[in-house]
Amino acid sequence: MPRRFSKLLRYLFFAVIGLGLLCALAVGTAELCTYCAADGRCRDRAENCSAGGVGLVLGCARYLGPGRPNFYFTGRMQAAAELWRSGKVRCLIVSGDNRFRCYNEPREMRRALVALGVPSDRIVCDYAGLCTYDSVVRAHRIFGAQQLVIVSQPEHAARAVAIAHYLDIPAEGLNAPLKPTTRSSRFRHFVRERGARVAMLYDLITGRTPRHMGAPETLPN
Repeated sequence: MPRRFSKLLRYLFFAVIGLGLLCALAVGTAELCTYCAADGRCRDRAENCSAGGVGLVLGCARYLGPGRPNFYFTGRMQAAAELWRSGKVRCLIVSGDNRFRCYNEPREMRRALVALGVPSDRIVCDYAGLCTYDSVVRAHRIFGAQQLVIVSQPEHAARAVAIAHYLDIPAEGLNAPLKPTTRSSRFRHFVRERGARVAMLYDLITGRTPRHMGAPETLPN
């Protein structure tokens, strides 16, 4: 093997090792930051949440495909409706993606919550919640929520609570139910969540402004 080629392979090897260590450091730091910020701040039952806040329901697709309901969506709506019935919040912000004409997460969440008995005038749609960071920031800056109860599945709720914590927004999480899934599905979710937590670090360090802000809006009293 030519000496020059051997040297190039050695540089490439150390570059890959260095990149791997950097990724491991980023993931480990994101995990530690999330755990430290969210530990003890997420509840499994609505009745254990603090009173007087605003519910923030994080969006996801209602269906995974034709005739395939998304249990993540269903679980969040059930938990959000229970939060409302508990009397702990005065209203619910449903925050999600609305970038395409045929895809509207807040609209679907609103419909589902009304069907579960939540009054329509107590549901506020945030159509610019393109990611968790944007949803949390907009709930505070645009809608004026001073205390949040964030509804999602446990790992997602913990990340959202961590974001709020580092932005000095009082918040706690309400864990929506999980459904047993396949091993491959759990692995995909695990990898996706790790990446999302690293992205959270970037957003917090850079102080990124959400893609869409706009004029302040008033929440129901």
